[in-house]
Amino acid sequence: MRVRRGTLVALAVGCLLSIGAASGEPRAVARIYVAASLTDVIADLAKRFESDRGAHVVPSYGASNTLAQQIREGAAPGVFISASVEWVDKLDAWRLVEPGTRVDLAGNALVVIVPKDAILRPEALGDLDDVKYARIALADPVAVPAGKYAKAALETAGLYERLKARIVAAQDVRTALSYVERGEVPVGIVYATDAAASSKVDVAFSIASGLHPKVVYPMVLIRGADSGAREFHAFLQTPDAWKVFEKAGFTKP
Repeated sequence: MRVRRGTLVALAVGCLLSIGAASGEPRAVARIYVAASLTDVIADLAKRFESDRGAHVVPSYGASNTLAQQIREGAAPGVFISASVEWVDKLDAWRLVEPGTRVDLAGNALVVIVPKDAILRPEALGDLDDVKYARIALADPVAVPAGKYAKAALETAGLYERLKARIVAAQDVRTALSYVERGEVPVGIVYATDAAASSKVDVAFSIASGLHPKVVYPMVLIRGADSGAREFHAFLQTPDAWKVFEKAGFTKP
């Protein structure tokens, strides 16, 4: 007897689902899209959520602009947490945000970092104008929120035009951090929480908040998000979740 290929595929998928169910593996119920700088804290909270609720979180971490474009292009709806208001505003303009779900989740600060064993350590933004800092790692200052904040600080300090030829633009803030961690770049500008999470860099100094727009992480539900995403959206706003954010160094928005 001949069996259609489609039937075989269906049987195989059914067997896999049965095995998953028998093993007690939780089904995927919450899709989340999260700015790279939130990777560690959201991964921690996702584990807690899965343990408490018996649910499974499916995360995508990356630059806010990249994630927003993926959502616009048809990625499965869920929770979106951006590192700036800009990309939530754009998703809202594209009519992809569920009304009434927007909330400012947390805040952050910018710091200048150097490798752990660095001899050269700037003490102020003006020091970056010295040629001994031949390269400066930032998240992409054209599209990525962390890079835009850093660019704004340098512009306010009157330094950006002089320094832009030395900027190494990374795809996201975690990549900029890794350049400094590996000693490939002598100095970088990242979020305070990224620096705090790394044992391979030191904070040379903090950048005054008045030099750049306020760093805020807005969170929304994308239209069509399922019940698991809605539950995770609510979970992140609880006092217990905030304790985890606070421990990681995030501030109230």
